[in-house]
Amino acid sequence: MILVLIISLSNQWIWRIAQLNFNLFLFLLVISLVLYKSLESRKYYLALIILVGLSLFFQWRFTNFESLNLLSNDEQRVQTLRLKFYNPEDHYTRVIFYRLNLKNFLEGNFTIVTTRILKNFFETIDPNVYFFAGHPRERVGIPEFEKFPYIFALPFMIGFFNLIGSKKILFFINFLFCILLLSIIGHKSSIGAFILFPFFVVAITCGIKLIFKGVHA
Repeated sequence: MILVLIISLSNQWIWRIAQLNFNLFLFLLVISLVLYKSLESRKYYLALIILVGLSLFFQWRFTNFESLNLLSNDEQRVQTLRLKFYNPEDHYTRVIFYRLNLKNFLEGNFTIVTTRILKNFFETIDPNVYFFAGHPRERVGIPEFEKFPYIFALPFMIGFFNLIGSKKILFFINFLFCILLLSIIGHKSSIGAFILFPFFVVAITCGIKLIFKGVHA
């Protein structure tokens, strides 16, 4: 538990959160501790589900949600340029485009929504966002900062994959549920996707414990 607190407090992310909202700062520390304890005992499961549910609400409140299907002026301009390619000069190619309704499929709401959800998803699971301030894929319009020290990247990977091997089902159900929400609403916020903070803390803690266990073995 002491190691969980040390990892929770030894990063830039939690102190940015504390500056924005001190109650949220305390709340994330509590979730991190409960999440870690839930790996050892099922009596913490209900508390964990409630806390994660509340953290999802806070994430929604502190996130600048953007519509999944409305295009900005610049995006409309790019779409107009793309639409020109759906009117090829060749007659047979035009027939194929018309028959398959490719224009409406590739430029319709379904494709736009799907593309944006996938974009949010891959940004959310990108380790560079959390350990290297998004480098080398910095995002436009989003404040990038190193959330965890880069030396924690290896313990995180070790701990995360060990948790997968240990089949900690509740851990991953909550984790995937958070990823799903972030894929829909995005994480355009000055403090990022903070609902994932407890999961990173626990994975890093488990990874450090395994590294020290291996050293002393």
